[in-house]
Amino acid sequence: MSIRLFLAGAAAMVTVFGTFDVAEAQSRNQVRVDQRGVSNEVGGRQTGYRNRMIVDQNGRHQWVTVYQAGTGNGTTAYQNGVRNGAVVDQNGRQNSAVVGQDGYNNYADTYQGGYRNESGVYQMGSNNTAVTTQSGSHNMSGVIQVGNGNNANVNQSGRGNVTLVIQGEH
Repeated sequence: MSIRLFLAGAAAMVTVFGTFDVAEAQSRNQVRVDQRGVSNEVGGRQTGYRNRMIVDQNGRHQWVTVYQAGTGNGTTAYQNGVRNGAVVDQNGRQNSAVVGQDGYNNYADTYQGGYRNESGVYQMGSNNTAVTTQSGSHNMSGVIQVGNGNNANVNQSGRGNVTLVIQGEH
């Protein structure tokens, strides 16, 4: 009952501050959305147990889509600016993804399948793109992009891979 009440309250607040397409929570899954500005959108689907999704958007025309299936996956997405977009797709157990974007027209796409993978993307500037794919277990990736027009594509499979990409203007 309390989850339904929470979701109803969250949906009502989001209706005032932005668009909240789909949010489904089951069995101790958590959703927190905070949107300010104009035409911000969030789409989310959680199946499984103890998944967590936190989205904070400030600006105009931002969008985030999160899919979580499994147990103990966590996603945090923060966007500030105009026309930033993010997709996070997690399947498995105890995967963690963090996306931070400040600027204009940045895009991040993260896929995690497996166990205990960690991915972090931070973009500051304009027209940056980061795509990270992790399958297997205990992989870690970080992408930091500062400036304009940077592109990164990280693909990790297997176990215990570590990748750090730093791109930008000095």
